[in-house]
Amino acid sequence: MTITLQEHIARVKPITQTDMLWEVTRDFYYSHGARMIAYRHFIGRPEQEPREQMMFVSEGFPQDFIDRLFDERLILVNPIPELASRTADPFFWSDIPSMTELVDEEEAFLDVLAEMKIGDGLAIQVFGPMARNGIFNVGFGKTRPDLDMRVLKELQLAGQLSHLAFIRMTPDYIPPAHGAATMTEREREVLEWIARGKSNSVIADILGISVHTVDTHVRRIFRKLEVNDRTTAAVKGLGAGLFPSAA
Repeated sequence: MTITLQEHIARVKPITQTDMLWEVTRDFYYSHGARMIAYRHFIGRPEQEPREQMMFVSEGFPQDFIDRLFDERLILVNPIPELASRTADPFFWSDIPSMTELVDEEEAFLDVLAEMKIGDGLAIQVFGPMARNGIFNVGFGKTRPDLDMRVLKELQLAGQLSHLAFIRMTPDYIPPAHGAATMTEREREVLEWIARGKSNSVIADILGISVHTVDTHVRRIFRKLEVNDRTTAAVKGLGAGLFPSAA
């Protein structure tokens, strides 16, 4: 039986424990045809924190996929959270290639989704006070459901409600580490060549990737280090020990 948004609101209202909140939220999405659900909480933009530094909970996803996600650090190249942070509406995983330019590692992540037969799912962005944001990934398996905008918005509103309830229950939540600690190996490589004075086109030739891919990495490096120019990025990267001295 499908749980309506109004019923979900009534169920969430009296809850005071996060484990019960998770069960109610899971049941709502399962009643709408979901087979898998994951929730991720972060501060500000969704940097890809290592497992021990992030708030992440899931149910229904194959355990071997979850293990690979962290053990092989696929979490570092997952394009879904970053894309969700730049959009206002939920979107299906299968639509990602048409929504943004992916770097090679991000395409590889989507290949793993296909390889492990996870199927299609919906990315639902949620927002909170003090930049406490989050994302629900709701998997539907092999068949992509035909959901109109009204239903998509109801699914998002339900997630938003649960997200705000979680925030109220965890007022002392400590932000995960951001910035340099979350930089991927490829981004460190690009940053090291920036520190050595190489242009994006030269870095592309050295690493055997496209200039567009390098441009994307540079934008993300700037954002993670909170800088606006190459020199400052190099200084911060060197100070954080991300690469040995270029001297």
